[in-house]
This record gives sequence, C-alpha cells and structure tokens, in this order.
Amino acid sequence: MAKKVIKIEPVRQQVIQELRPKKRACAYCRVSTDSTKQHTSYVAQLEYYEKYICKQADWDFAGIFADEAKSGTEVKSRDEFQRMIRECENGNIDIIVTKSVTRFARNTVDSIEAIRKLKALGVTVYFEKENLNTMSEQSEQMLTILSSLAQGESESISTNSRWSIQKRFRDGSYKICCVAYGYTKDEDGELIIQEEEATIVRRIFRDYLNGKGAYVIARNLTDENIPTPRLAESWNDHVLMEMLQNPIYVGDLILQKTYTTEVLPFTKKRNRGEKPQFFIKDNHEPIITREEGKMVREILDYRREQRSMQDGEKYQNRYELSSKIICGECGGTFKRQKIYIGKPYEKIQWSCKVHIKNSKACTMKAVRDDVIKEAYLAMWNKLVSNYTYILSLMLDSLKNLRTDENQEKEIETLNHQIMELTEQSHILSRVVQKGYMDSALFIQKQNALNIQMEELKKQRNSLLDANGFEKEIEGTQRLLEIIKYNPDIMDEYDENLFTHMVDKVIIDHQGVITFKLINELELTEYTGEDARIGGDGHGTATHATGL
Repeated sequence: MAKKVIKIEPVRQQVIQELRPKKRACAYCRVSTDSTKQHTSYVAQLEYYEKYICKQADWDFAGIFADEAKSGTEVKSRDEFQRMIRECENGNIDIIVTKSVTRFARNTVDSIEAIRKLKALGVTVYFEKENLNTMSEQSEQMLTILSSLAQGESESISTNSRWSIQKRFRDGSYKICCVAYGYTKDEDGELIIQEEEATIVRRIFRDYLNGKGAYVIARNLTDENIPTPRLAESWNDHVLMEMLQNPIYVGDLILQKTYTTEVLPFTKKRNRGEKPQFFIKDNHEPIITREEGKMVREILDYRREQRSMQDGEKYQNRYELSSKIICGECGGTFKRQKIYIGKPYEKIQWSCKVHIKNSKACTMKAVRDDVIKEAYLAMWNKLVSNYTYILSLMLDSLKNLRTDENQEKEIETLNHQIMELTEQSHILSRVVQKGYMDSALFIQKQNALNIQMEELKKQRNSLLDANGFEKEIEGTQRLLEIIKYNPDIMDEYDENLFTHMVDKVIIDHQGVITFKLINELELTEYTGEDARIGGDGHGTATHATGL
C-alpha cells in the first residue's frame, strides 16, 4: 500500500516578510592600513554602500559598520564587526552587504563560524564581488573554499615576510624600526647616539649604581619633567628596569626578542626560547661601558635574591585590594606599602600614588590595610542583615525604572500579542487532538505561530536591552546569590567575598570609606580620623554607619 505523503511548505520567510515588509540592510567595510590612500578607500566605501542600499526598493537602510586600520585575520579584534553581530542577535538587521570574502575575514574558521551564526539568525550576507548569497544551498562550500584561499594568501605573505626578516637576522643586515631611548638612526638605518637622551640614560645607570632604586629614579625624572621614552606613557620602575637590562646600551644588539605566530590569527608574543635569537656584539657605539653594565646586572641579581629570601617564595605584587582603591580627592589609585618593617608593630598601609609623588598635588593621607578590611566587615554585616530592604527592593526598582512610558507601553503591547499567539497555539493543539484539523496543516500553522512569537520576543528583548540598567540588575542578582550562600554575620574578613562583590573602594577625608559594589551601589563606612595613618595610627573602625 502506497504511503500518503503531504509536503509542509516552509513558512518562516513568508511570516517574516509579512511582519517586516522591507528588509533592514547594512554594509560592512574594512581597510587594513592607516595610509592616506587606504583612508580614501575607506571613505569611498562608506559613500558607495549608503547609496547602494538606499537604491534597493525593498530594503531599509540600517547603517554602515566600518573598521578602519583593522586586520582581517582576527574577527575578535574588530569592534564594529562585533557590534554588527550584536545588532543581528537583537533582530535589527536582515541583510549584510560586503565587498568580498577577504573584506569579511581572512581566517577560514572565524569566517565560517560567523556566517553560520548569522544564517541561524536568519541574516543573509551578500558578497558583492563573488555575487554570493549565504542563504543559497551551495554557499557554505563555496565560502569555505574562498575563505581558505584568502587565509592561504595571508599566511603565504606572512611566510615570505618572515623568511626575509630571518635572512636579514642571520647576515646582520636587519634594521630595527623602533630604536631604544638614547639612540636614533642615520640615513643608512644604523644606530647612532642621540646625545640629549643619552645623557639621561647615563644618569639612570649612575644613580642605580649609587644605590637608588628604580622607583626613586623614575619619580625624580618625573618631578623634573624629563621627556619619557617614545613607547612609555610615563617614567616608572617597570620602564627603568627594562632599560637597565637592555644590552643595547653597552653596544650589543639582540634580535627577535618578539615573534609573530605562523598561523592565523597572527599573534605577537615575547620570545621566551620558542624561537632563536640573534646576538650582535659591538653593533653600534655604546652609551655606557661594559663594566657599568656588568655591575648593574650584579646589583639586579643580588636584589632579586634578597627579595626572594624575604618573601620565602616567588615575589608577587598583586593583592585583592590592588587597583581597587581610589582616592576621593584626586581620583588616583593607591599603592601598597609596608611601614615599620621588622618591628613588632609592622603595618601594611595603602597610599595615594599622586600623594606619594607630590604631597601638594594631593593631600590624602595613607590608610591602614586592617582599617579598610574592618570597614568592609562592618559593611557586609549590615548588608547581610538588611539585604531584603536594600538589594531586593533595589532589584524591583531597577526593573521598573529601566523603561520609559512609551517603551513600557510598546513592551506591554508586545507581551499582549505574544500571549494571544500562545493562546492560539493552545487552541490549535486542542483542535488537532479532537481530529478537526489535518496534522500537516496543524504543523504548518503551528510553525507560523512559533515564528511570529520568536520575532515578537526579539523585538521585546531589543527594547528591554536598549534601556540600560543591565549591569546594575545583573550585579544585584549576583549579590543576592552571594548572600544566599553566605547568609551569616561574619567575625573575620573574607578575601574571596570581597573580591567577588566589591568593584572599587573610595577613600575620602575624615576617615570616610565608600565601597562601590558590582551593581554600582555605594555603601559608606565612617572610620574616624584616628583610623588613618595620618592620625595617631592606633584607631579602629568603631562607628561605621554606612547603610
């Protein structure tokens, strides 16, 4: 007996067409360099695609996403590309027009992954040069081939460039592009001394040999407004340590300190023994003598050993409060310091970096580590005792505040439409169960209802996401979750809880400490002047009333 087969026609495109008569189209453009010629190309692409999209009768112009001076080998480094993907996820784009596969991406994996994601969202990508539409049946196979060719071209260019550089490394003809502080290049690309900067280099080495630390030397250079090295934002101990260990100042040159990975996405890494390095002795005129360079290295080695012995383990400079403490006066960050080292009353304090450099620029005094932690403990105990009146009410208020009146009405309308479609779906199910409707027709109508609901939910979610307070709502929900699993009053400071719930700690005058939590809520504790290092140094947090 022959089986009866009924074809159920696809309804997705038909339903979407009814809901959105015109497709929302955007363009994606990219140029790979900063040159003037390429900038002209970038502007020309913007003008061309705006006119191109506006000419299409059934398209609505949804904007242009353009990355300037970005590489096509790595999608995640392109901000505008990522923003375009988010707009597609929010249901605001139906068609993406781009010049060619190579403009979209030169990494096969990234390209196919992005296209599949867009295809699942119902978004079409049209490649103008190849006349290729991602919604066609053979598109993925063709795109895989074209993307692979584009990737192969990028890797081939990179390989040729790498071979050329390696050859020049080996025969000593390589000319470095970024010269170290104290040097410049002559017209042949050879290193020559820049005397004004070289004077500062000699001073740095001399001060270090005379017993000054890198931090003190950097502070003195900053105070005297000495121009910084070309790649550095300011004089600091890290910049100084790099200079003190650089063999370029004794006339030697090390090539291939960094390298670029051989396959996409190309990533620049510091060479820690993965690749050969090339040492050229007496390559150029030295700024300091070899004896001075040797003595500096000996001092560096000695200080590393001493620091290791004091700590008993590998030196670490990161603590849970690092980078979190902000000065209420100048806005700068605080630095961890030890005072009374080796004494029975040895203490840890946090000091404003601006105040350390210049006490007139910022008058904020240091605060003891234990005072901050005691203030946090007091704040936590108040919060955990009153969270239903603070966090739960805050969460409800945020959800109510994140939409304005017009958007709230629109969301309410969309919710009503979704409920109606849901009811229709239930009615259809009851009808087919009673045998009043053919199963094939039921599936077709059910699919149409599901697609309509999906589109309406996208519109609703887009409205909700566009109205802010997402960070505050998510943070408040996380805080409530933390309290759920840690509901008790604490007797001791908990580093793990602090790390997960506090975003910033703001230190102000008169012993005021404000904790800015991960949901942007600020809770203040008053410790009193006696709790500050600038007071008598023996106070405790006795009257915290931040909530």
